[in-house]
Amino acid sequence: MRLGYGVLLIVLGFSCFDAEAQKRTKENVWEMEYHNALDNGLHALKAGNYEKAFTLLTESASWGNKTAQFYLAEMYFKGLHVKQDYQIGWLWLNVALEQKTAKWQMFYDRIERALPEEFIQAMEPLVAEHIATYGADAKDLNCRSQSATGSNIRERICEKRLY
Repeated sequence: MRLGYGVLLIVLGFSCFDAEAQKRTKENVWEMEYHNALDNGLHALKAGNYEKAFTLLTESASWGNKTAQFYLAEMYFKGLHVKQDYQIGWLWLNVALEQKTAKWQMFYDRIERALPEEFIQAMEPLVAEHIATYGADAKDLNCRSQSATGSNIRERICEKRLY
C-alpha cells in the first residue's frame, strides 16, 4: 500500500501546475494556457468540433498566435461554424501572414486570385488596422527568419515573448 501511495504522490506532484516554472505573456496569460488554446483548438478543428475550435482559435488569435489566426481565417473562408465571411477571413489571413510559410503563402495566393481587385483595395485600410491590433508588434511576438532542417527555404516564424 505504501508504495502505491508514494507513486500517487509523485504522479500528483508532476501533474500539478507549477507556477514558479511558468512564464507569462505581457497580457498576463500563462505560457501553458497560451499553447493549450492553440493545441486544443487545432484538435477540435481536426475532429470537426467547429464550435469549440472557433472559440479556442479566436482566443488564441486575439493573443497574436499566427497559426490560430491562419486557421481562423480558413474557418471564415469556408464557413465552418460561422457564416462564410470573406472580409473577416481576409483580415485574419493578412495578419497571419506576418509569419511566412510556403503553405500559407500558397493559400493566400489562391484566395487573392479569386477575389476582385476592388475588394482587396477597399480592404487595405482595414487590414492595416487589423495588423495594428493583432499583429506581431502589437501582440509582442518575436519574428525571425529560419529554414527547416535540410532545407534552404527560409520562412519567417513568429513566437510569443514570455516573461
